[in-house]
Amino acid sequence: MRNLRAAAVVIAALCAGRPGLARAQAPAAAAPRSAPDVEDRLRRLEGLVDRLATENRQLAAENRKLAAEIRGRPTAATVDHAVRASQGEGPRPPLPAPVLPGASPADPEDAPQGEAGVAETAAPGAAAPASDDWPTGGGRMLSALLDAGGGAGQVEDDRMGRFLAGRYDGGYVLVAPTDEQRTPFALKFNLASQLRYTGFARAADSWTDSSGLIRPILNQSYFSLNRAWFTFSGFAFSPKLRFNVSVFTTSTTNQTIFQGFFGYAFSEAFALYGGYYKVPGTREWLESARYTLGVDRTMANTFFRPSLSPGVWATGEPIENVYYYAGIFNEFNASYLTTPRNNNNMTYSGNLWWEPLGEFGPGYTDQELHETPVARTGTSVSYQRSFRESDLSGGATNPENTILRLSDGTPFYQRDALGPGVLALAANVALVSYDLSVKYRGWSLSGEYYARWIQGIATSSGTVPRDLLNLFDSGGLAQVSFSPIPTKLDVFGRGSIVSGHFGEGSEIGGGLNWYILGTRNLRGTVEVKKINHSPANNPLYGYFAGYSGTLVQAQVVTDF
Repeated sequence: MRNLRAAAVVIAALCAGRPGLARAQAPAAAAPRSAPDVEDRLRRLEGLVDRLATENRQLAAENRKLAAEIRGRPTAATVDHAVRASQGEGPRPPLPAPVLPGASPADPEDAPQGEAGVAETAAPGAAAPASDDWPTGGGRMLSALLDAGGGAGQVEDDRMGRFLAGRYDGGYVLVAPTDEQRTPFALKFNLASQLRYTGFARAADSWTDSSGLIRPILNQSYFSLNRAWFTFSGFAFSPKLRFNVSVFTTSTTNQTIFQGFFGYAFSEAFALYGGYYKVPGTREWLESARYTLGVDRTMANTFFRPSLSPGVWATGEPIENVYYYAGIFNEFNASYLTTPRNNNNMTYSGNLWWEPLGEFGPGYTDQELHETPVARTGTSVSYQRSFRESDLSGGATNPENTILRLSDGTPFYQRDALGPGVLALAANVALVSYDLSVKYRGWSLSGEYYARWIQGIATSSGTVPRDLLNLFDSGGLAQVSFSPIPTKLDVFGRGSIVSGHFGEGSEIGGGLNWYILGTRNLRGTVEVKKINHSPANNPLYGYFAGYSGTLVQAQVVTDF
């Protein structure tokens, strides 16, 4: 009845604003009122309609609540909480397990500020043209009534509304259940990309590796779609049975890789996954490539870290603010990941970290502007009986992968790398890392230390010199940043170093991060670094073994 009365009021208002129409319906009507009188009537009518619209919205909300109670359906707030929980986006920081390299669900904390709900269509009255014959107030009144009653029927039919769609929540929610027990299916899509310019000016023409080979150092200048990820994630049949499928492509090496995983979350303390994912050897490696402090990960991390590999792993939070990620994988540092493998040795790797002052958040910059200090500290341990890679160029299977190298950049399994006539076939490799990071009011400070042992070297020819039977390499990184314009601009500096029996390599530099929208979803970065004899090699990062010179990189990252 209220809607009918409101409609009658609107019709009367429209007639009052259109004298011709009033005369056609009532020939004996009095002469039209003056313009000020009509405007006064319209203002009073608008006030009445606004009150009716408010009451209508309240009634609609009460109807939805009552319908939800009758059917046992959650309220809107519960639905939103269920959607977040189904995507692994609870109040606690996410674990690395649900994240592919640079892929999304994974870091729910990078969801952009402000989220849209279910897609809405514009109210017809809102677009009504303003003219002398059609008072603009009439359009506003119709819009108010339509908006007020638009949601009343959304929960009337039990066959409708079992899924939410057209929603953005840290990604494009294609399907999300309103009741995850009755319809336990969810699907989210994420898209991220890195458009990059890389320029390198060499400081030398060539370098000599440990086997005596003289290798050229080349100047470089090129654009690339360095990384692009297309990720589908969600759950099926049970909110605890989760999956992630990702397509990763790069123009840098002209490769496209399919990767993914699935698993079951038994509890907050224990979730078991299997698939193709990161071996958790260092902290910076576990951080998404979208959230590095500079353009990409540091030289030292690229040298020491493991690669991606098929395997099984577990994650969880057994104690408040204490997290772990540990698993068994095929390989530690290799480009050869296909079957059949030429050995039956596996890689054992785990990472443990603690956030004693509360949620640390993603990445290294303090984009969240913490009012109180937050800290994260952790350690990683990895071990494998390594065997000679079939492709010493690295990245043959996945461009993110690296291979085992000596501290001067020479591949460990290259002939003559350990001495004339020596060809290594296998070795025990152990890596330990320790990291510490702090954020506070736009400032951030972080560091990581690496130690690696190579022992038990087996050869097919030649004899390894005694002083090379037990190789030890160490290194680290240090980073600092400050936000002169909070949430918009970061100024940072960083450096890293690698030291071992075969030499030392280092880098130092700095740059700017510009958060174009005030969030991590669109970021521009410019960085300049001085590199001295890089021991690391990976084209995605801009590092080439043995190179010395100046590296300039500029990049735009999109993360939707």
